[in-house]
This record gives sequence, structure tokens and C-alpha cells, in this order.
Amino acid sequence: LTDSVSPADVVKPMFDVTWGPLIGTLSQVLESSTNETSIALCLSGFVYSIRLASHSGMSLARNTFVNSLAKFTTLGSIKEMKSKNIECIRTLLSIAIIDGEYLGDSWSPILQCISQLGRLHLFASGLDSEDQFLQVGSPQLTKISEAAREMEENNGKAVLAAVNEVLIDKVFSSSVTLSARGIVNFIDQLVAVSEAEISGDTKRGISGVSASGGTKGMQGKITTSGHGIEGPRIFSLQRLVEVADYNMDIRPRLTWSQIWENMGNHFAKVGCNENAMVSMFAIDALRQLSFKFLEKPELTDFNFQRLFLKPFLLIMENPGSREDIRELVLRCVDNIIRSLAHNLRSGWKIFFSILTLSASDPSAKIKTLGLAILQRLLDEHLDELCRLSGNVEDVDLPKDLDTDQEQPLSSLQKRQRNANADDFVGLCKASLSFVQTEKAENPLPIGLSMRALCHTACYADIIAEKRVLPPVSGFQSTDPSLSGYTYTGLSDDEALEMAIWRPLLDGLAAGICSSAPSSSGGVGCLVQRGSVMALRAILLRHGRLFSVPQWAAILSYVILPAIQIGAENDCSPVNKISSESPSVSSLDFIGEPLSLPPLCDDEGLKKFSAMAQSDESSPSRPLGTAELLVEASFADLRHGGDGNLSKAYRLKKKDVEKRMVHLQPFPDSWIATTAPIALGILSDLVHVNFLLLGDRAIDVLWPIISKQLSRWTVGSLLHQSQVDVSGSDHENGKKSLTNVEWQPCEAIVRIACKEWCRVYQSVLSGTAILDKTLLRSWLKTLNKDLSDIINQNIHVEEKLRNDIVESKLASIERQNAVRRGNMENDEPLPRMTHLDLLPKLKSRCIAAHCLQQYISSFVNELAPYIDEDATSHLVDALCTSKLASRDARQDEDLAHAFQEAFFEQWGDGVEEVEAALRGVSASGTGHRGSSQMFFLTQEASATKATVILLSLLYCQNHGEDIDPDSWDAESYAEPVLMRSIMDVLTEFLASEVKDGVFVDPNVWRSASESGGQVAFYCTSFAGVVVHILEAIHGLEREKFERHKESLFPMLCSLVCVQSDEIRQWVSSIFTKQIGPLIGVMEESQ
Repeated sequence: LTDSVSPADVVKPMFDVTWGPLIGTLSQVLESSTNETSIALCLSGFVYSIRLASHSGMSLARNTFVNSLAKFTTLGSIKEMKSKNIECIRTLLSIAIIDGEYLGDSWSPILQCISQLGRLHLFASGLDSEDQFLQVGSPQLTKISEAAREMEENNGKAVLAAVNEVLIDKVFSSSVTLSARGIVNFIDQLVAVSEAEISGDTKRGISGVSASGGTKGMQGKITTSGHGIEGPRIFSLQRLVEVADYNMDIRPRLTWSQIWENMGNHFAKVGCNENAMVSMFAIDALRQLSFKFLEKPELTDFNFQRLFLKPFLLIMENPGSREDIRELVLRCVDNIIRSLAHNLRSGWKIFFSILTLSASDPSAKIKTLGLAILQRLLDEHLDELCRLSGNVEDVDLPKDLDTDQEQPLSSLQKRQRNANADDFVGLCKASLSFVQTEKAENPLPIGLSMRALCHTACYADIIAEKRVLPPVSGFQSTDPSLSGYTYTGLSDDEALEMAIWRPLLDGLAAGICSSAPSSSGGVGCLVQRGSVMALRAILLRHGRLFSVPQWAAILSYVILPAIQIGAENDCSPVNKISSESPSVSSLDFIGEPLSLPPLCDDEGLKKFSAMAQSDESSPSRPLGTAELLVEASFADLRHGGDGNLSKAYRLKKKDVEKRMVHLQPFPDSWIATTAPIALGILSDLVHVNFLLLGDRAIDVLWPIISKQLSRWTVGSLLHQSQVDVSGSDHENGKKSLTNVEWQPCEAIVRIACKEWCRVYQSVLSGTAILDKTLLRSWLKTLNKDLSDIINQNIHVEEKLRNDIVESKLASIERQNAVRRGNMENDEPLPRMTHLDLLPKLKSRCIAAHCLQQYISSFVNELAPYIDEDATSHLVDALCTSKLASRDARQDEDLAHAFQEAFFEQWGDGVEEVEAALRGVSASGTGHRGSSQMFFLTQEASATKATVILLSLLYCQNHGEDIDPDSWDAESYAEPVLMRSIMDVLTEFLASEVKDGVFVDPNVWRSASESGGQVAFYCTSFAGVVVHILEAIHGLEREKFERHKESLFPMLCSLVCVQSDEIRQWVSSIFTKQIGPLIGVMEESQ
């Protein structure tokens, strides 16, 4: 029977009955007796009672005995200590050392007594209490009476003589013998005592009086009954550091993580304490412990470093932390990275999060320090960041020695690959957090944002060099904050590859459409333009890495949304600027697209790289291809260069500050500064990347680009809006207008039209690298889309024209009804009037003119490759534009609406009207802003493009570029061309006779520019006539003879026109073409 019953089971019931009377007896004897034998027996009774209660799991009995013994130490009160009190202290320490495993919550009074022992030792050693040191500037808070101080010193000496300090140290050093559960209990109570010390309530539980029962003294400090005013103490915090140091290396990591959870939170809380000395001590202790902890490399698949370093992050996240404390945290992070970057694994996540938080810190000093740490990371610790092999714990792709092929990764290697990719994404996000994307009360310095953008190019180079590999599993496209965030619509491999690209590209896209002002020295939108340049450099240098579906995702989710948001969010006056003529722009201040960058091996870039690395502050590592391009682009932007990056090294010279930077009239306008280079990325990508991707680029990528160009040229035809044309609120009184969800302003229209031209030039410049079949496929697609855009624009233009006229007539009817009394004067006005619609119509006219004008600029290169269908579509679209503009210029109601808008712009006062009327002179300058000025210009540019295209097809010999059996270009072009020539010359001569007398002779100095000054047919079409005469001059003799009967009378009439340029061409034609017909050869002239 005795073998089957545990002694504890027998003792526990008996002790449970007797411990109450027993503690009463022992306490009474110990309190009243002075006999040493009796005292020793009582203390032995306490020891054995505590041991029995502890081993039997009787927490109430154990706590009662320990608390009672702690009170007998009198450490919680200021009174003279007797020998029995000191023996109680020795007994309590002995219990802590021997039975610490089973004390549980009873550690609290023991540790409080030890805390007071530390305080008495300071008094006994003749040193001031640490209170005074920790309360700088408030020494009065720690003053106690002289008698109390003398008693404290005497007690301290008595304790120092009887209790060896080694015994106290042993309490903490013996913590290494505690079990996992025992050490957690010990740490929890030590943390609680430390919190009490720091709050000034160190004697609660051992004196019978807590600070909460006292009164508040000066500055809110707690005054306990009989104990004076207590300040913060760090004795237990110091001991906590020692315990962590003792147990760190001997405890299994899983056990240590449980220990550190409470300990780390305490350090984080103390690190934000209002007392600077206390918080700085806590952070310094964290730094020391971190150095020791990180000396031991972290095993794969564990996250102990992240758990250990989390207190630093908690301090940075705490809104109540002081600036000097946050700076100290960053200094600690910097020191750890400098010394132990080679051992960091999961700890990188914490450091990247800390650096990300520093970017949003109110202090500019903290922001600067955070980015400086990131810069040093890239300059000095790039290899540690890009670990892929080198030790057992890292991923080293296995290969079959016979086949030299990569073998499948193990599950451990897969997890490590995913972790490395996740760390890299965290690094990218840390740098991108320094790019200002929104308005803020404490904005980031522009220099920091620009430097962070350089980091993005470095990261792209790292990916391109495969120093960081994509994850092998776990991709998703719903939550950007989770791992594996990528794009939809991709294969598994493509989606995983983009998981390390997407954070980088998305961050740059956010910078492109940033709403934060970023002007410096009169140069605006630096962050926005810098983001465009960085993204452009990355895509141009490393675009070969992306497949067609990946490119489609980049266009659809990164580039195009960013530039659209940037355009829509621009509320600057640039949106309101309207030119007086399509050919005379009032937006000359708009920036230009960037020219294509030089190749990677360009000598100028190499010189720039060498000069950049020679700077003391520059990294010793070589710059990657994208990073070098970004650095050169920023140098050019910063110093007002001409965009030629081959000469960017000149901007690094000492006299660079003497360069003049051209100030911009609207530096904060995204459209004026950033839109041209943002949209210009599209043609650059076509030239550098898309032409090499074959037919799939035409089928998949070009439609995405074309849709955006269409949106900026014509607008987004997404819904119908209503324009009131009758003054009635009834449904039948409304007219449906093909309005757009977003209507591009004139500036955007001009930018988009120029980009159409650049796309054509990019494709046409690929004749050396593309086979003829692919080149013609590209041009056929471009021609079709351009023709569709022109037709779509004309459709919107005609609809707007009709609605303006109807709205104008409705307005007149409304006024007449008011005068007749059939309508109240306070009737609500229509949402859109004809005056509101006129700017939209002008933009459509300008879009048509610009597209047609740019066709004339590249049609020479286009003609050899254009087929019959494309030619027919393009000529039909141009003819549609010509006829629509002719109808518009002859519409008198529309002309009156333009005139009304003109006077509306000048104002309705008498002086303003007179000033406007004075502008209407006999020379025709009063036509500026009129409907004739706009639509004559549009008609002329459509005619000019038609004439040039058809004349090239009819006149030029393209040699081997065109298959003679493909189609008969000459037969197609001849009738249309000759009909256009005769129509233009006939009307030109009629207008010259009718209106020429009203034209200032100075207008005729340049026929190509006269159309933008005066709104007459003869002036607007003078440039077209010059091109017609040039075509006639270049006709073969046989072709000229075929049409001499119709051409000769026209040429004779042109002799009398006022334009010197036209008469000179006529003279040359007579010499070359007419002379031989009448027997006068050109050589004899």
C-alpha cells in the first residue's frame, strides 16, 4: 500500500488542515521573541512550510507564508532592522535559490525584497540612491528626512555586513537551473517588479501599504505613507538584462521565445517611458542583448530573430515615443547591421519595418537617418541582402552532375527561397516608403525621395542579375500586405516571377501619380518625373526579362493607371488653357518626351559612372545598368541638362552650379511637366522591347497602348450625358450628347498626338531589325487604329457641333420666352450650355489637326510599306475630317457661338468690347479664336496629309521596298490626288482674289505659317498649295503631260498671287515641266 501512495498525497491533506494555525503560531513567535533559538526554529518552520506548499501545489499557502516572511524583513518600511529581520532576509534568499522552481507567483515579494536590498546596499556604500540620477532636474523628489536617511544608511550597513551580495547575485544566476515553466514564472514576476520600480511603487506587497493608497506629491509622483516620494528605479531592469544574458544561450530557442515575449514587451514599454534616462537604458540594454543574441546564426525555418528584435519596432510604432528615443533605435539598428549583417535572417523584416516607419516620422532628422541606413545597406551589405548560397542554411540549387540540370528543390529550400523573396520585397517597400506619394503635414525632403528612387533601380538590377530569386509557391493577387502579391492573368511561373517585381513597379507607379507638391528652385514635379525616369530606366534596361503576358500586366496595372490618375488629378490652370488656333499653340511651355537613352556600353555613361564612384560619398560597388541610367537622368534633371545622357558626365564637374535651370511657368502642373515623359514611355517600350516580341506584341500589347492613346486623344466614351436644348425639364426636351467620362484638355490632346507620331517613328526606325512581314504587320495595325481614331474624333466633333448649335438656339428661345412672359426668369439653367461645350469642340478640332499634321511628318517613311487597305482607310478618314471641317466652317450658327465665346472671354463691359473690336482689323487678325480659324486649319492639315501621301504613292519610285505585284499604288493615287489638287487650287485662287486684298503683306512671308495668323482659305491653304506645287514639280514628264490641260491654267493663275514662295515654285515648274513642252530646255535657261 505504501508503495502505491505518493508521500505528497499523504502530506498535502494534513498540511492543508494545519497550515493556517501553523503560520499564526510561527508569525506570533517570530514577532515577539528575541531568543535566537526560537527565531531559528520559526524560520525553519517557514522554510519547510513554504517547501511543502510549493511541492504540493498549494499556491494559497505558499503565497501566504512567503508574504508573511517578506514582511518580517521590514524592507518595506523605514525602521531599525534587528538581527531577526536580517535572518529573515537570509532565509528568504535561501528559499529563492533552493526552491525557486516551485515558487510561481510567490517570486513577487521575494524580488521586491531583493529590490530593496539593492537600494540599501547603495546607502551602505555611501552612494546616493539611483533615484536622483534618474530624475535629472527634479532632485527634490527624492529628498527624505535626515533621520530617515540615517536609519536607511545604518540598516544598509547592517545588511551589507550580514548578507553577502554574492547571495543576491546567485538568486538570478541560478535561474539557469529553472525549468521552462519555472523560468517563465520567474521572468513574469521580475518584469512586474521592474514595472513597479519604474512607476515608483517598489514596496507594494512587502510593506502592507501600496503607492496606490498614498497621496500624489509634486509633479504627480506617488507619496507612500511613511516612505517619502519615490522616483523610478532600474535595479530590477538591470537584473532582467542579466537574467536574459544568463539564459540566452543555454535555453532552447522555443523556450527562449516564450521567455522573451513578456521580457521584450517590457523593454518596449520602458523604452517609451517619459523619463529619458530610463528609456535610454532600456534601449541600450536591448542593443547589448541583441548583439549577443545575433552572434548565433539563426536556423532555417525559424523566426527567433524577428521575435527578439520586435521591441525596437514597438518603440518606433508607439506614438508617444520621443524623437531622441526613435533616433537611438535607428542608431542601434545601424550598429547591428554594420556588425552582424552576415548573421541576420528573419531579423531583416523587423529592420525593414523600422526603416519604413522612419519615412513617416514627423522629424526630418529621423527621415534622413532612416534613408542613410538604407543607403549604407546597399553600399556595404548588398551581398548579405542577396544571399542565395554560401552556407548550409542558405539555398543552393542542386544540380545533377551528369546532366548539369537543376534538380527539384527540397521543402526546406523552397521555404528559404520564399523567405528570401519576402525579405527582398520588404527592402523594396522600405525604400519606396521614402517616396512622397501624398500630401503630408511633414513632407519628406525632395532629396530623400529622389535618392530612394535610385534605390529602386538598384533593386531592379539585383533581380535582373538573379541575385534574388522569385518565390517558388504561395502567390496571390488580393492583399498587397501579404507575401507573394502578384498580377492576375499569368501562368504560375510568370505570376511567381512578378511577385518580386510588383511591389517595385507599384511603388514607382504611386510616385508617378503622387499628389504631393515637389518643386525646388522653380523646377516642379521632381518626384513625379523622377518616378517616371526610374520606371522607364528599369523597363528599358531589363524589359527583355518579361513575357508578353507580363508586359500586358505591367501596362494594365502599372503604367497606364498611373499616368491616367496623374492626368485626372491635375487641377492646375493648364487644364483651362485654350489656344486661339490649332496651329498656334498657347502651350509651348509643356515639356518634351525624353530621347532614347544611350546603350549600356556608351562611353559617356562609363565616364559618368567613373566620376560618380570617385566621390567620397559614393559607394565603391559598381552601378548596375538601370541604376546608372537613373543616376545620369537625375543629374541631367537636377542641373538643367539637354537630355543627352551621353554627356551627363559633364554635369558632375565643379562648374555645374553655374548652369542655368529654365524655370517653368506651372511647376506644380503634372500635365505640363510629367505627362510628356510619362506617356513617352509607351513609344520607348515599343522601340526597345515590343518590336522584338513578334506578332503577339501586336495582338496583345498594342491594343492596350492604343486604347490609352485613344483616351488621351478623344476621351473615354463610357456613358451618355444630357444637354438641355429646350429649357424644359421634360425628357423630350433633352438631347443626348456623346459626352465622355473624362475629357482630355488641350494640353493632353497635344501630348497624345505627339505620342502617336513617336510610335510611328519607333516602328519605322525598326526597319533594320524587323523582317518586312512583321514591319508591315505593325504598320497595318497602326494605320487602322489611327484611321479609327480620326473617324472617332470626327464623330464626336460633329456631335458636339450639332449640340452647340441646338443649345445656342435653345438659349435664344429661352430668352425670348422670358421676354414674352412664358417662362419665369428663375427657371434652372441647363447643366451644360453651348459655351461649356465649345472648349471640348476646340479640343476635338486640335486633335484632328495635330494627328493630320504628324501624319505629314512621317508619311515619307511610311509610304513604301503601306498597302491598299491601309491607304484606303487612312485617306477615307482624312477626307471625312476634311468634309466635316468644311461643313463646320460654313456653319453660321456655330460661328456666332464662337464669337459669343470670344466676347465672353473679353468680358461684357463697354471697354472690353471696344478692345475686342479693335482687334478686328482689315488684315484678318480678328479671326483669331473664330470657328473659321479652327476648322480651316483642320481642313488644311487633312488636305495636306492626303496630298503628301498620295503624291508619294503616285510619284516616287520605291525600288525594292515594294512588291510591284502587290497593288497598283499609282492607279489608286492618281485620280484622288488630281481631284484634290484641282479642288484646292480652284478654291485657293478664288479666295486669293476675294480675300487677298485684306491680308497684310507680312503674312505671306512664309506660306507654311500663314494659316495660323489669318482665317482665310488662301492663307490657311497656302502651305498646302506649296506641297501641291512641290508634287507637281516632282512629276515625271509623262505624268505631267497627261494632266497638263488641267494643270496649266491653274499654274498660270498662280503667277499673280501675293505669296513669293508660291510664285517661286510656279516659276520652277514652268522651267522644269512647261519649258520642255514648248521647246525651251532647262539647261538653256
